[in-house]
Amino acid sequence: MLNRITRARSRRQPQVTRALTAQLFQSASSAPAIGGLSLELPLSEHLLPAEVVLFEPSPGEVHRGGAPAPQGKPGNRLIVLNTQLTEFEQNQLENLHTALANETQITEQGVSILPLYVRLHALRILQQAKWNVDKALKVIQSHLEMRVNRLPIDESSVIQDLKSGMMYWHGRDRACRPLLIWRIGMIPNYGVDQATRLILFILEFAVRYLLVPGRVESWVLIVDLTGVGLSTASSHARSMLGNITRLLEEVYCGRNFCTKIFHMPWVVRAIVNSLIPEDKKSKVEFVADRDIAAVMRGLFEPHQLEEQYGGTAPNVKNGEAYPYRFFANCTGKSSGESGERSLHGLVDRSFHEGHSWDLYPAERATWEGEVCQQSLTRASATALRALLGVTAEPCTSLEQWKAMRLPISPPRSQDELIRSPTADVAITSDEPAEMIPIGFPDSSDPQVADAKVGLATLGFKLDPATANAGLGSAVVEACDEIDDPVVISNTADVETMDNTTAPAETFCGIWSCRNRAHFV
Repeated sequence: MLNRITRARSRRQPQVTRALTAQLFQSASSAPAIGGLSLELPLSEHLLPAEVVLFEPSPGEVHRGGAPAPQGKPGNRLIVLNTQLTEFEQNQLENLHTALANETQITEQGVSILPLYVRLHALRILQQAKWNVDKALKVIQSHLEMRVNRLPIDESSVIQDLKSGMMYWHGRDRACRPLLIWRIGMIPNYGVDQATRLILFILEFAVRYLLVPGRVESWVLIVDLTGVGLSTASSHARSMLGNITRLLEEVYCGRNFCTKIFHMPWVVRAIVNSLIPEDKKSKVEFVADRDIAAVMRGLFEPHQLEEQYGGTAPNVKNGEAYPYRFFANCTGKSSGESGERSLHGLVDRSFHEGHSWDLYPAERATWEGEVCQQSLTRASATALRALLGVTAEPCTSLEQWKAMRLPISPPRSQDELIRSPTADVAITSDEPAEMIPIGFPDSSDPQVADAKVGLATLGFKLDPATANAGLGSAVVEACDEIDDPVVISNTADVETMDNTTAPAETFCGIWSCRNRAHFV
């Protein structure tokens, strides 16, 4: 936490280019497709293990049923990003671009490119709208109203509601999909806006921190109806449920792999059925109490589940649901390659964004030059080579994955250090931490302006003996957001530990931080 960090007393602070994700939501034109949460509490040490970032989905985990749905039928795609799309899907995206150029509520007249806040979600939106472009445009407006206009959200503003356990994440299934638990009986305890803000935080947390484009893009939902009675049928509760359903079915559409409903009282069966769209009922299973363990263990390793849901993990008590609990070895294969530690400290928002391989010319230009830098599955790398004629290699090992995230060759000179540093910088605090260089673009780089970087104002107090090697101790001066790394420009000197100054050029660049939970 911030109050545990020794603050710098530099005569001059390094100049920092700040472009926080939270600030991007000041305008719809700059709002990103994911992000907008400001966190402070530590994240689980098993939040994002190697088995998740390297997961190779089977055909049945890419498309429900193992193959694309017949043309014109409701879509069944589960993996949308960093993967090749069918000709039919490309045609539907082109129709959406044409419609955008002819409307003025979402984009300006003649502008056919998708807004940033839905660029990654366009195919899911079309699939949700059953390929009806007019309906898809309305869903895009729901994204603007329900997500963009309500973000950013600071963890501290919803912390008590997060801990209460009305909705929370807990573990992953064998396909690395996180488990979302929704205890509807607690709904009457919340106001409509309060519940909507809480659920928005929870669902945004998943796409920002738990899912991996091209590998794991959906979740499993438990709806626990324990304690549900007639109070849940009140107009107040129904309004709240309507907002939550809208978030699940429109803003975060296409993310729910399946729904398991437990402890169904007969008095609310009709209400629950009315909340499930006809075309979604095939994904929904009403599970008898005696069958819960067997059904859930068919999807999950027992240690990933609470005892009340057929597992061996302790039940989550009221007031203890957050920070969320995740566990090692969700696949049950016990590879142990990562030492079962989370890799979330080595990634930024762009890792969780991925790319939609939309071939519409204006959209293609936004991802074509970056797509080979993504961690691709074997199938996606093969498809990309055929699609673009580029050299694309799959990422299949933790060593390879880390090499993509961080430079590994030691610098041979100070000049090379600035361009591709490898040194770690430790944060001065009660807990060990490391600052990790992940890239060094010029401060005028469009990516910097586009806020793929930016997180905290940092002050450095450096050991002069190691300053030239790029080593030292860094101190957090402010931390508003954990979504992205920091950018330190080379326009200021930094006070060293012996009160002399060292050129900030030694440390200019983009840095990420690991082993401290409130950093990415």
